[in-house]
Amino acid sequence: MPGQHVAAGEAPSWEGRAHRLHHALRFGDELWASTWQGGFRVIDVADITKPRTVASYNYHPPFPEPTHTVMPARDRIGGRRIAVAIDEEEAFHSKADAEARRGRPHAALWTFDVTELDNVLPLAMFEVSELDSPYSRSAGRFGAHQMHEKLDDTLVYAAWFGGGLRIVDIADPFRPREVGHYIPSQSADGRVRRATTCASTTAV
Repeated sequence: MPGQHVAAGEAPSWEGRAHRLHHALRFGDELWASTWQGGFRVIDVADITKPRTVASYNYHPPFPEPTHTVMPARDRIGGRRIAVAIDEEEAFHSKADAEARRGRPHAALWTFDVTELDNVLPLAMFEVSELDSPYSRSAGRFGAHQMHEKLDDTLVYAAWFGGGLRIVDIADPFRPREVGHYIPSQSADGRVRRATTCASTTAV
């Protein structure tokens, strides 16, 4: 990212904080890279020796939770190329951290129109209400974390920490709609089981 090569004299000029690569997913000749508080980038790697950024979008600020994963839908939806991004709700380590989150939106799932890579357009934001999980006020994180890193249709399988597994249909990318969920029960010692995912599976 421009501004990161400080050894060569570049100076960071971005807003926000913690601009770094979380990870990238390859789809054909493109890398879809989540850059934490820097939003996301699409990188052309047709010539792997000369990677070239062809798209970027950053919604931090105003939204505080960093971008964890971004990827395109396999097929066009309504004639448009659509991408999905998911934030990760950052950990907090003290009562003061938790108190500072009051009034702050939780990490969310996003849809974007990426038909024109030089003009990325945000379409919608999907959140799980605190009313939709009995664990929204328990110790630890509640918002989004990760999604299954493969879109075979319009269903997105997303882990939501204390919100469990959420299945969101993006058939209408302007109105993502939850079509299923699973919230695990507490363990025998009363601890909340939280959802997590990996690249090929979604588990709780």
